[in-house]
Amino acid sequence: MGERGRPVPDGGSNDGESPSDDPTARVGEATGDEDDRTAIVRELYDAIPFHRELELEVLAVTPRKAETRIPFDGSLVGNPDLEVLHGGIISSIVDLTGAAVFIGHRGDYTPTVDLRVNYLEAAGKHPLYATATIERRGENIGVASVEVESGDAVCATGTGVYKLSE
Repeated sequence: MGERGRPVPDGGSNDGESPSDDPTARVGEATGDEDDRTAIVRELYDAIPFHRELELEVLAVTPRKAETRIPFDGSLVGNPDLEVLHGGIISSIVDLTGAAVFIGHRGDYTPTVDLRVNYLEAAGKHPLYATATIERRGENIGVASVEVESGDAVCATGTGVYKLSE
C-alpha cells in the first residue's frame, strides 16, 4: 500500500517517493456492488463543460464517501512565480467532491448552499485528490467534509452544505 493506504501500481509501497499520476495508483475504483454510485456521478459530471475543462475525474462514490481527481495543468496556475494552483481550482474540487456524495444518492444535481474552504498550503505541480465524507444528511440539507491532497500533503480542507430537496 502507498501513502494514505492507497494502492500503488506494482502493489509495493512507494517508500516516501512521489506518488504516480495514474489515478489507479492512488485510489481504487468502487467495488461495483449496489452501493457503487460512481457511474451515476460520472455521467452527470461529464455533461458539464467546466468539469471537462478541469479534467475532473470521479474516482469513486459510495453512500458515505466520494473521491475525485484533477490533474495538474499549467493553465490552472494562480501564481506563476511559485507555480502553484489557483485557489479557485481548490475550492472547485472541494465543492464538486462534497456534492458528489449527495448527487450519487439523489441521481441528480444538487445546489450548493454554503461552502467553506481552509487553504492549508500551496498546491504544487501534482494532481489534486479530494475525498468527501458525509457529516450529516437530513431531509432537506446535507453536509460533507472534504480533504484535498497535492503530492503527499493535505493542501486544503472544506465543508460543503447542499440542498437535497426539490
